[in-house]
Amino acid sequence: MIALKSKIEGKMVIYGNALKLLKKAGMDIGGGWKYDHGMFDTILYQREETTIYLRVPFIVLQGELDSPNTIIRFQTPFVIKHVMNIGLDDEESPTMTVAGLEQFQAPQGPDSPIDRQREFAIDAQTKLDEIAEDVMFASI
Repeated sequence: MIALKSKIEGKMVIYGNALKLLKKAGMDIGGGWKYDHGMFDTILYQREETTIYLRVPFIVLQGELDSPNTIIRFQTPFVIKHVMNIGLDDEESPTMTVAGLEQFQAPQGPDSPIDRQREFAIDAQTKLDEIAEDVMFASI
């Protein structure tokens, strides 16, 4: 993981506004969000089973994440590498597989070491700088 410095860290925004701005910049809300926190992310690099993400985490200060009027505060953005497990699932559930519900496996390396750290940090910083002005404009 590579922590990044950014002007958006610590900024408070209305979730619905941030969502629109970040989607426009190619970022989406990550699938692991909860009602009190989440993260926006985008793929910086993907090849075979390896994916490098830029992630911008946030916490909910007021409201719940399913409301566009929720107030959130951005935390420290970071770059992370995931290596997908493309082999057999060791924890496979025969019942779930037969039922057709066992579709996804946990990553082989959810926070694997990142080669070319400097290159990915520069790419991520460039992406953050692109969105920083819009986010700064929308901060409350």
